[in-house]
Order: sequence, then C-alpha cells, then structure tokens
Amino acid sequence: MAQIEDIDDALETVPAREAGPVVIGIDVGGTSVKMGVVTQRGEIIAQTKVPTGALEGAEALGRVSNAAIELAKGAGIDAGAVAGIGLDVPGVVLEDGTLAMAPNITLDLDGLRETLAQAFPSARIATINDANAAALGETWVGAGAGADSLVMLTLGTGVGGGVVIGGRVIAGVHGAAGEIGHLCMNFEETEACGCGRRGCLEQYASARGLIRLYREECATCGAAEVEIAHATDALAVFEAARGGNAQAKRACERLGTILARALAALAVTVDPDAFVLGGGMCGGWDTFGQTCVDAYREFVIPGCVETPIRVATLGNAAGLLGAARHALAALQ
Repeated sequence: MAQIEDIDDALETVPAREAGPVVIGIDVGGTSVKMGVVTQRGEIIAQTKVPTGALEGAEALGRVSNAAIELAKGAGIDAGAVAGIGLDVPGVVLEDGTLAMAPNITLDLDGLRETLAQAFPSARIATINDANAAALGETWVGAGAGADSLVMLTLGTGVGGGVVIGGRVIAGVHGAAGEIGHLCMNFEETEACGCGRRGCLEQYASARGLIRLYREECATCGAAEVEIAHATDALAVFEAARGGNAQAKRACERLGTILARALAALAVTVDPDAFVLGGGMCGGWDTFGQTCVDAYREFVIPGCVETPIRVATLGNAAGLLGAARHALAALQ
C-alpha cells in the first residue's frame, strides 16, 4: 500500500479546504506515479508516490487507483467528494485529452481513466501532457505566479516545454505546441534526434546533449575525459566545470548559448511575461545560467531584452500541481 506523507501536518495548515472543490493531481512517470490532494488555492494537503512499471493491466492500474483512494481517505476526504482528477502523462496529448503518442512509457491511458472513474464516481478526469502540466503549475503557484503568459522548458533526459497564454496551456491542433525540444538549432547536424530529425534543441540542452558537447570539446583538444557513469550523467560534467575543467566549462557555456538562441526565437513567437526553466539539468544552472542570460540579451530583439528567465521553484510537485489546476479548470 502506498505510504501517505505528512497528512496530519498538512491538514493543520489548510483549515479552509472545504470552502471549494478538492481535486487530485496525478503525475504519471516512467518509474513512479506522484499524486497529491490539492485545494483550489494550489495547496497540497497530502501527497504520496507509487513505484510503477508498465501501466497496463488490472493489477498495475488498480495499484494507482487504490493509492489515490488511500491518499484521499488519509486526508479525511471521501472518494465520492473528490470533484476532479488531473492526469499528466509523458506524451503528446490532444486538446480533447487523447494520447496521440507516448514513446517512452507503456501506458493504457483509457484503462487508467476508467479505473479512476470507478474509484471516484463524482470526479471529472482531465488529461494533460507532463511538461504542459509543469508549466501550468509554475504559472499557478510557482516561479511564474501572477504571470498571464509563460513559456517553460524542462531540461532533463530530454527537453520538453509548455506554453501558457491567458492562464491556459496551449496544446495545439496536433498536440505539438510546447514541443520546444524539437526546435531546430543546427541545420548542419548529421546525427539524428530521437524524433528522427536532426539538429533539435534536445540534442544539445538535455543531459545526453551536454555529455555529447563535453566529449566533443575533449576530442577537439585531445583532453582526457572525466569519469561519466552513464549516458545521462550530466552531474559529472557540472562537477568538472565547477572544479575548473576547461572542456566541461566550454561545454556548459555552449549549452547556455544554444539554449539562449532557442529562448530568443520563442520570445518573438510568444513574447511571454517570463521564461521558466525546470528539470534536473537546472541543478547545474550555476555553470550555464549566466551565459544563457547574457547570450539571450544579445540575440533577442530589443523589446524582449528584459523578459526574465527564472528557475522553476516547485520541483517534483510541479506536474501534479499543474494536473490539479487543469482538473479545476475542467470543472468550470
């Protein structure tokens, strides 16, 4: 059974939770599902995490719904009183909630929605892409709180993104709005991206991309590489840069410069109130952040020079909060 975290303390801090609808935000990942009971003010009153593998079949889907039931029960909320459930998933989600593509996870989305609907008969279930959910969460109660428009980039194993306009996530006709990781940054690239195209931002600004940039720097000057534990071990490059390793520092600066070019292109496309950067790669912001900010100001048109570039503040809760906000919007 899923472990419920810090419920007693959380309940004491949210005495007004019955004043409006309560929803559950569920953040579906490849190895775990994070979920939280969330108020209409964006307060998480209870949360938990359920280890998962492939999300298909009655046993796996039931494990998620049972954890959600126990979570609500531990927060003193009957399953029948949950007004909505927001699901964020790693894949291309159309405006109507259809999952068009999910290349990195085994997920029976229709089965999961049906299982949750049976467990929470009064809840309206709304589905959203995971990066879009993170953007919505940060706009709601995170680094973009108070902004009317925001563009978020999630930098991790890959590069995702979300565009929020007027407080609403833009999915696009084909669910492709916010697929910022596949902006073409290099038309001369010879290696293919995971999407099949070449020169995508993801090939340079992701964890794999940084390691590639670092190895290119080492190969150029014949320098020995620092130990890299695995294909996404960006931390090794960040630590080397902090220690003064010239090749690692140049790789981080290249990452910041390429990222700045992407932000400059987004500025003249969306012109948001702010950019927010999240994901595990932002743990190395100190190694590439200033380069990114300086290069952005150099590349962007004058009117957008002062657009702030912020690091996300919600951490692993961004997705479930954004999913919850999406569920609340679906109730209106």
